[in-house]
Amino acid sequence: MDIKNSKNLNSKKGWHGDREGHAKAGQAGGRKTAQTHGQAFYSQIGHRGGKMSSGNFKNNPERAREAGRKGGVARGKR
Repeated sequence: MDIKNSKNLNSKKGWHGDREGHAKAGQAGGRKTAQTHGQAFYSQIGHRGGKMSSGNFKNNPERAREAGRKGGVARGKR
């Protein structure tokens, strides 16, 4: 069986180029999670995510410099 045919076997799952259907499914999932867990859930995970973030490049120029260096190395510029 080739790859094209194997993908069509389970066409009810995944993106399959249906932007609107994909968006609706995501929104329905978000609504259900909000209904199940409530406002405190989102507040808690947002707070946790904010603590884990090391900030952005504007606030951390050394991090930006390191990312640029790694990008140059990966592209064979150094």
